[in-house]
Amino acid sequence: MTNLGGVFGAIGLISIFYLALRPILEAVVGQFRKQGKTTPSLLKKAYRFVTKTHRYAGLVALAAIVLHFVLQFLHYGYVPAAGLAAGLLLVIQTILGIGLTRQTDKNRRSKMAKMHRVLGSLLVIAALVHRIVQK
Repeated sequence: MTNLGGVFGAIGLISIFYLALRPILEAVVGQFRKQGKTTPSLLKKAYRFVTKTHRYAGLVALAAIVLHFVLQFLHYGYVPAAGLAAGLLLVIQTILGIGLTRQTDKNRRSKMAKMHRVLGSLLVIAALVHRIVQK
């Protein structure tokens, strides 16, 4: 039980990095298309897989981080500020991502998608800061 919170934190961190692959792969595939080149088969398959599983990985990240939060709080009795900030960004990011799938107004959806990308970048930074600082 002692390190169980750390296991869920690691699962959350890995999930967050996996989620960050999507915009990276999107940019790489976009460059191939922009240059008129054929996208390599392996890259195309990886991009499709990451795109299909993106929402599920987000839910796994959220569940893992919630468990991480609860277990760490029960074990240590406090929550580091950097971890709380990263966790709150993940919650906002999840709500925004779910909201994107339900949005019908194209203008609003576009704004939400941009915000989702920016918050995703901030989330990766916040998770790294939490991992490095840990206090």
